Amino acid sequence: MSRGRRSACSREEVLKQLEAGRAGATRVQAGSQPFKDRYLKAKAITDAIDALVEELTGDREHFWGKPHG
Repeated sequence: MSRGRRSACSREEVLKQLEAGRAGATRVQAGSQPFKDRYLKAKAITDAIDALVEELTGDREHFWGKPHG
């Protein structure tokens, strides 16, 4: 039985990569018909990233856009 590998990435590097992945999934959602298959798959990705970011930072909304103004 093999053991899981530990990541050599720092927390900051992981967050940077998750931010890029979430941005891509958000762009897919924006370009898809709401509540169709592609939209729902991209939403599942953003939801999973938000849950992981919450575990890492304590803030589920860490990558959410800030209001303009």
